[in-house]
Amino acid sequence: MYPKKYYFSGIGGSGMSALAQILRARGHRVSGSDRTHDRGGNRSVFKKLAKQGIVLLPQKGASVSADVDFLVVSSAIEPSSPERSQAHHYTIPVIHRSQLLADLFNPAEGIGIAGTSGKSTVCGMVASILDADRRQATVINGGNINQYISATMLGNARPGEGPECLAELDESDGSISRFFPAAGLITNISKDHKPLSELRELFQRFIEQTRGPVVLNADCPESARLSAPGALTFGIDHAADYRGVEIRPAAQGMCFTVDGALYAIRQPGRHNVANALAAIALCAGLGVPVKARQLGLQRFKGIQRRLSCVGMVDSITVWDDFAHNPDKLRASLRAIRPLSKRMLIVFQPHGFGPTRFMLDELARAFSEEMRTRDILAGLPIFDAGGTADRSISTADLLHRVSGPRCLTAVDRAAAVHGIISHARSGDAIAVMGARDDSLSAFARSIVRALRRRAK
Repeated sequence: MYPKKYYFSGIGGSGMSALAQILRARGHRVSGSDRTHDRGGNRSVFKKLAKQGIVLLPQKGASVSADVDFLVVSSAIEPSSPERSQAHHYTIPVIHRSQLLADLFNPAEGIGIAGTSGKSTVCGMVASILDADRRQATVINGGNINQYISATMLGNARPGEGPECLAELDESDGSISRFFPAAGLITNISKDHKPLSELRELFQRFIEQTRGPVVLNADCPESARLSAPGALTFGIDHAADYRGVEIRPAAQGMCFTVDGALYAIRQPGRHNVANALAAIALCAGLGVPVKARQLGLQRFKGIQRRLSCVGMVDSITVWDDFAHNPDKLRASLRAIRPLSKRMLIVFQPHGFGPTRFMLDELARAFSEEMRTRDILAGLPIFDAGGTADRSISTADLLHRVSGPRCLTAVDRAAAVHGIISHARSGDAIAVMGARDDSLSAFARSIVRALRRRAK
């Protein structure tokens, strides 16, 4: 097949940038645009893409030239966008990100990681285990795998020469139905982008379309409702084919035992033990020996923005975390709790629609997992542009939270000032939210502010 020319509208997104890197590594011509690039944001991301030979252009219709073979879009790109209009003018096929991923995934020995929470971490863990088993899998993930990050690669994609394609699959827009895995895993199922009734249908179809081993979470009540004869199971609290026991914190991370074999991971929290158990079960189903499973998990350096420690000042630890839905928030808060005397959480809701859809569940998660001595600071809802209904605010969420002291910050400067004025030795400060990569820089700015205060 001769090289094609792909244009990505919104190329800076985690799913889009991963595909762009894989296509470029396979010799295709790749270009794209992004609103964030036009505004001068996330410069390190776009600098790395450019170093790979990916051409970055302004996000306007004229950037789509007649020689483009495919315009790639995500669900975030409106049907009325200038680039879509230009593609229509030139009769350029417009393909959704998920369809492009399916075109890469389905012809390969596809290994699909699905579920509401933990997908990126489990995908990274499986990738590390497959590496330890000397398999050359292509990896396409929703988060940046720390050991894959380099001067040119973002870490969310790794081209491989082997037959396997390991990918995180998304149910939020229903596109998971496009995939026909050779092996599939569902981490858990809970309300996030869709009602549970729709999720059950989507995940049941995913199971039916998987032709090889299926792995399910024995601790997840919703997973138990699915029909999956012969599925492998993992868990902590319930009987499972791969059950973690003797779980304990280690100097860095966690230790646990499965069928008499000792495992160690560098990531804190029981939820990461569950993630590791999922990876162990799937890799066992793929025929990976125990020693490679142990070595791969031991080597796994985590996912960027998944409980990443960005600094410690005066015994105050600052974390950067992707948590944004109720389950993810609960897992992260429970992991941070034993590591600190008090939690100071800065939360940025990741969109107007998701905030409205999960408003009560988000409030309940904070109310039940935070204590009266804790502080919850809310940033304005992340606005990705477009035609969203903006008639809801972070204040609507905080008004429903009971327990911790709640602060509504008008902007990030106000949030830093409020948090710094309350922080004291032994506290944990965590910045939480999705979709906005600049939150990592914001978390680092809190570390700098703490250092200035300490002088």
